[in-house]
Amino acid sequence: MKIAIDAHSIGTQAGGNETYFRQLLRGLARDKSDNQYILFHFHPDAVEAVEEDPRFISVAIPKNPVIRMGISLPWLLRKMQPDVFHCQYVQPPFTKAKTVVTIHDLAHEHFPEFFHPVEGLRMRRMVRATARRADHITTVSKFAAADIERIYGVPGEKISVAYQAASERFRPRDKQVSQEQLARAYGITFPFILYVGRIQGRKNLPRLVEAYARLRKQGTTARLVLVGKRDWQSEKLLSRIQELGLDDSVIFPGYVTEDTLPLFYNAAEVFVFPSVFEGFGLPVVESMASGTPTITSYGSSLEEVAGDGALLVDPLDVNSIADTIGRVLSDRKLQSQLATRGLLRSAAFKPDGLSRKMLDVYRSLL
Repeated sequence: MKIAIDAHSIGTQAGGNETYFRQLLRGLARDKSDNQYILFHFHPDAVEAVEEDPRFISVAIPKNPVIRMGISLPWLLRKMQPDVFHCQYVQPPFTKAKTVVTIHDLAHEHFPEFFHPVEGLRMRRMVRATARRADHITTVSKFAAADIERIYGVPGEKISVAYQAASERFRPRDKQVSQEQLARAYGITFPFILYVGRIQGRKNLPRLVEAYARLRKQGTTARLVLVGKRDWQSEKLLSRIQELGLDDSVIFPGYVTEDTLPLFYNAAEVFVFPSVFEGFGLPVVESMASGTPTITSYGSSLEEVAGDGALLVDPLDVNSIADTIGRVLSDRKLQSQLATRGLLRSAAFKPDGLSRKMLDVYRSLL
C-alpha cells in the first residue's frame, strides 16, 4: 500500500494531537510490512522516528492552514496518488484517495465556550462535513466513538477505536534522582502536585487552583506545577491565581519535551487531571505508567481510560477535587495502592496497539 499521512501537528506543541501522530509513526516504523508512506509535515521533528527508513518519503507542506488544506494537500494528493490518505479532524477538498480521518473528541460541539469563536465555528462545520465524507473514522476511545456516532449520525461500522499508550519513556524511576534533575533544570522545590496538558479552558484548571488554595489553607505545603503550553483562555487561569494569592506557589514550566516529561511524573507526589471533557487523556496513562498516584475526573472518556488505576472526582466540584488530593497526600498506603493499580492499568495500553489497528483500517479500505 501507498499511505499518505498528514502529520502537520508534529512540532506544534499541540498536546494529544501531536503525540498521537508521533506514536503512530514510531509504530509504523517498527512494523516490517513493505508499505510505502508519504509523510506531509512542516516541522523537522516529524521525520525523527522514520528518517532512516526508506519506506518513508518526507514532503514539506506550508504552515498556513488555508494554503495547506485548500491548495497544497489537494495538489500533492492528486500528484502522488496514494491508496489511502490519513488526516486529523478535517479532510482537504477534492480528495480522491480512500480517506481515514482521526477525530479525537467532539469538545467543540459540547463546549464551544472553550474555543476561540472562529476556531469553534470552523470545527463545528468542517469536522461534521469530514465525518460524513471520509471513508472511515478512527478515534481514541469507545466513549468518543459513541459520541461521534450519536452527534454526527455516522454509522457505528464506519468508526474504529485505536487506543493510544504511554511510550516506553514513561516508567517508574528513582524519585530523588528525578527531583534533583528537575531542581537543577527548573529550580523547582518539593513536594509538588502535578498537572500535565495544555493550559486551556476545558482542562478545568481554575477549579484545580481553587481546590489547591483550600489545601494551602489546611496546611498543605506542596506546590502546584502546571506543565504545558499556554493556550486559549489561559489568561483567566492566571488572573484566578493572582486573586487567590498563589503566584509564588503555582509553577509554570511551560511546554516540556517527552525526554524530560517523565521526570515530572516521577518527582510528583500526586498527578491530577481534572478535565471537563476528553476523548482519551493520555497524561493519565503516562502518570499511571510512571507509578504516580493519579486523580482524574468522571463524565467523559477518562473513566474508561483510568479504570481502577486512578481515583475519580467530580470536575465541577472544587470540594471533590480538594478532598481527594488531600486524601492522597496524607495517606502513604493509598499512594502505594494507586501506584500499583496504575501500573497494572497502564499496561493494558500497548505502545504498538495504535499502529497495528491503523494498519488494519488502511487494509480494510482497499
